[in-house]
Amino acid sequence: MKKLPVAVLFLLLILVLSVNVFGSDRPLIGAQIWIEPGQTEAEIDSWFRSLAEQNMPVTRLFIMWNYIETQPDVWDFSLYDNAFRAAEKYGVKIVATLTAHHGPTHRDREFWYRSQGSGIVRTGKQLQEAETYIAQVVARYKTSSALDTWMLMNEPGQEPSPDPLAVERFRGYLREKYGDIGALNKAWLTWYKDFESIEHDPSWNRGAFAWSVPFVDWYTFWREHLTWHLNWVAERIRQEDPNHPIHVNPHALVNNLATTAFDLPRWRTFLNSLGASIHPAWHFGILTRDRFALGVSYVCDLIRGSSEPNPFWVTELQGGNNTYSSMRPMCPTEQDIAQWVWTSIGSGADRIIFWLLNARRKSGEAGEWSMLDFQDRPSERLLTAAHIARIINDNQNFFDNAVPVQSPVSIILSLETMTLQERSKSSDYPGRDSNAHLQAALGFYETLSELGREANIKHIHDFNWNIKSGSPHTAILPHVTSVTSGQVRNIEKFVQNGNTLIVTGLTGMFDEYATCLPLDAYPFKTLFGSGLKEVRFIDNICPVQLQQPQITLPAHLWIGEIENRDAEIIGRQNERITAIRRRFGKGQVIWIPSPVGLGAWLDNNRPLSEFLDHFIIQNQDNPFRFACHNPGCLMRALVNQNRYMTVITNGTGQKLTCKLATNKKMTSLLWGDRLSLSEDGKTIQLAARETVVQLWQ
Repeated sequence: MKKLPVAVLFLLLILVLSVNVFGSDRPLIGAQIWIEPGQTEAEIDSWFRSLAEQNMPVTRLFIMWNYIETQPDVWDFSLYDNAFRAAEKYGVKIVATLTAHHGPTHRDREFWYRSQGSGIVRTGKQLQEAETYIAQVVARYKTSSALDTWMLMNEPGQEPSPDPLAVERFRGYLREKYGDIGALNKAWLTWYKDFESIEHDPSWNRGAFAWSVPFVDWYTFWREHLTWHLNWVAERIRQEDPNHPIHVNPHALVNNLATTAFDLPRWRTFLNSLGASIHPAWHFGILTRDRFALGVSYVCDLIRGSSEPNPFWVTELQGGNNTYSSMRPMCPTEQDIAQWVWTSIGSGADRIIFWLLNARRKSGEAGEWSMLDFQDRPSERLLTAAHIARIINDNQNFFDNAVPVQSPVSIILSLETMTLQERSKSSDYPGRDSNAHLQAALGFYETLSELGREANIKHIHDFNWNIKSGSPHTAILPHVTSVTSGQVRNIEKFVQNGNTLIVTGLTGMFDEYATCLPLDAYPFKTLFGSGLKEVRFIDNICPVQLQQPQITLPAHLWIGEIENRDAEIIGRQNERITAIRRRFGKGQVIWIPSPVGLGAWLDNNRPLSEFLDHFIIQNQDNPFRFACHNPGCLMRALVNQNRYMTVITNGTGQKLTCKLATNKKMTSLLWGDRLSLSEDGKTIQLAARETVVQLWQ
C-alpha cells in the first residue's frame, strides 16, 4: 500500500482535530460550571455528570489566575485538573475562559479586595505578567481531549479609562493619525509641545462648548485599544496552541456600543466565533419585560451580523434567579428559558451556554443564577433546557445543516453616531439620550419582527454596499446622525446598483466630529435631490403625514423640513415638505428627516408597519411571514434544503393570536401545545410568554 505524503497526513490530522474540537454541527446547549477553592473532586465530578445526564455536552470554566498562582511563581492547577478529568470522563467539552486581566494579590495591589476583574490590563507590567499566565494555562490544557475552545476573557468592554498603558498607546495612535504635533494642536485647539506630553484630560468629556475632536479621538482610540488587547491575547494563545478555536463574549449589547468600546466586526480577524452574554436582568435596561424575547432576538442578529461567516454563540444566557446581583430582580420561568433558547436556535446560534449550572458560594453572586437548587438537584429551568437539548438530538438530521433564512432587509448601525450621542447625552428625552440611535433601530427591528420579516443588523463599515440589482436589498438608516464622506459614497453606490434605501431621523446631521453638515455641503444632496431646510422641536410624540401612501407616522421630538429640488414629494404638512422619494440610478431612496423609528418604539408602531409593508422588497426565498402586523409576536426561521423550522413566540404577558401566511405544510410540532394550533398549524393561540416550534415542508 502506498504511503500518503506528509502534507496529506498533516491535513488529515488537522481535520480530525477540528472534528474533535467542534463536535456535532447541531446547536449545543450547556452551562457554566463555577469552580472555586474548597470544592472537592467529588463535587466537581457530580456537576459534569449532571450536564452529561441532561444532554448538555458543553460547559465553560473560568481559569482563575488568582486561584492557581498561590505564591509568586508557584502554580497549583489541582482544582482545574479535577475539572478537566471529570469532563474527559463524561464527554463534556470545556470552553476555557482566561483571566489574564486579573492576577493574584501578590502581583499587584490593584487586585486586593477583589475576587474577580472585568477591565483589560492597565499597565505594561501587568501585560508582561499576563503573558506568563497565558503560557502556563494554555500549555497545561491544550492536549486535553475535553478542551473545546479558548476564550480571551469574560465580557470584554468598558468605558474609556486613563490607564497608563492606554495613555501610552493613545500617544502613538495620535502620532500616526496627525503626523506632527502642530496638526494635532490645530485640530484639538491645544498647544502641546510634543505627543509625549499628552495626558488624559477630563475636559474631553464635558460636552456643550468643549471642543469635540479630543473626545471623539479618545473614544475612537478606545475601540482600537480593546481590539488590540483581545488580538494580543489571541496571539499569545496561538503561540502555544494553534489548533483550538478562539472565542469571546461582549455583553450589554442592547445599549450604546461606543461607550463600551465595541467594534465587533473588527474582531472577526482573530476569532473563530463571536458570542454574547444575554442576561435580561442585567443587560436589558431600555427594554420592558414584554420585550425580553425581542431583546434576545436582536442581540443574536447583532452578533451574527458581526461574526458571519463565522459561527455565533449565546455564550452566557441567564439561567437562574437574581436576588441582589442585577439591575432588576428576576427569576426566569420555564417559559422564559424555552423562549430564549428557541429564539437563539432559530436565529442560528451554534452554542447556548447558561450562566450558570451551580451557584457560587461566595462573593457578589453567592447563591444566585444557578440552574441547580440548593440541594444540587435540577431545577425546572434546567429540565426545560435539557428537554430542548433532547429534541435537538432527536432531530439531528434537520439541525445539523440548518441555517437562518436570509433576509433582504438590513438595519444599519453607526459607531460614529453612538459616539456623538454619548458626548451630547441628556436625560430629558430618549431622543437626546446616548441610546437614541439604537432605540430608533429597535423601532424598525420590532416592527419588522411583528410583520414576520426578519432583518439583518449590520455596522455601517461592515455592510456590503456593493450588492448588485440581481439580488435587490433594502437598507435602513435609522437616525444615523453622524456620517463620513466615505460612507456617503458607499451608500450612493448601493442605491445606484438597484437597491432601496430608507433614511429617517436626523441622519446626516453631522460628520464624525460633530460638524453640522446642512450648514455646509450637505452630503446627501446628490442622492436625495434635496437638502435639509430646518429641524423643529415639536413634542415627545408628533405626527408626520404622508400622502403616498396615506399614513401618519408618529415621530419623536423633531420634524425635519426638506428643501426639495427634483425629488418626488410623498409627505407634506403645513405647507412644509416632510418626506420624499427619489429614483437614483437603478434604485430608490425614501427620506423622512424625522425620528419615526423612535416614534414607533416609544408610541405606536402600526403605522410604521404599514409604511414598511408598502416599501420594503419582498423576500421570495422566505415562504414564511405573518398574515398581518402581529404586535407582540416574533418569528425566527431556519431552513435545511426544502425543510423549514419556525419559532413563534409571544413575549408579552397577555394571550395573543399569531397568524402565518405560508404555502408550506406543517410536518410536526417540536415544542408547544397542539391544541393551541389550527388544523393546518397556521393560526397559533399563544398564552403569555409561550413558544411554539414547528417543522414544515
